[in-house]
Amino acid sequence: MPARFSFDRIADEYEETRRLPPVVLDGLAEQMVEAFERGRVLDAGVGTGRYAAALEVRGLQVVGVDVARRMLEKARARRLSQLLQGDVGRLPFRDQAFDHSVAVAVLHILPNWREGLRELARVTRGHLATVNTTHTETAVGQVYVDALRECGWERSSWPPGVEILDLVGRVPPAMRFARITVREEARTDDIIDMFAKKSFTWQWDLSDEFHRRALGRMEGHRGQSLTMERTWELIVWRVQDFAGL
Repeated sequence: MPARFSFDRIADEYEETRRLPPVVLDGLAEQMVEAFERGRVLDAGVGTGRYAAALEVRGLQVVGVDVARRMLEKARARRLSQLLQGDVGRLPFRDQAFDHSVAVAVLHILPNWREGLRELARVTRGHLATVNTTHTETAVGQVYVDALRECGWERSSWPPGVEILDLVGRVPPAMRFARITVREEARTDDIIDMFAKKSFTWQWDLSDEFHRRALGRMEGHRGQSLTMERTWELIVWRVQDFAGL
């Protein structure tokens, strides 16, 4: 994974800005166990270790890899011991070292995503699981994006990798599990503060001037509340099905 997409820069706020309610984490972990049954699992892009810890509690042996050193420190705080710093595109493991692999929130920011999938298929005997997430687009977030476009910014190059549903269209999955949906109340102040910190990967390359102008447009929307809906879907492939990519 390119260094510019290392999450070291937001390690301290990662879980705050990418909230994963316990009911969702538990539900996805149970689905992964149903898909994998047992075995040794690679968590590629382990991050702060949320999924790895949930799988270990359920009896799976998990090895985590991430390019971001500070994210791995967060994962170690969860008492995960099998953690390595490394690149998904160049995994430091022998062929078929794992029964299954997990790659969540990785493929869409991986410019060399085909190489990454080939590497995951090389080190995995069985299945690869990932999670497709969707969420309500907020009006206040759209104010930011519209202001950027007025400055001449285009989002055409994002994401640099492959979206999960695009991958589904290219390679039919072996399993798709029931979606988990959560509706929550949110405050516009919190959303604006996340944008202000450049918490989202697509913001990281924005110029300071474009960012400042867009934030200025958001300020008039403080003090409001809204309902957000987010959905998570576990999707699982047989790794041999990636051979044609």
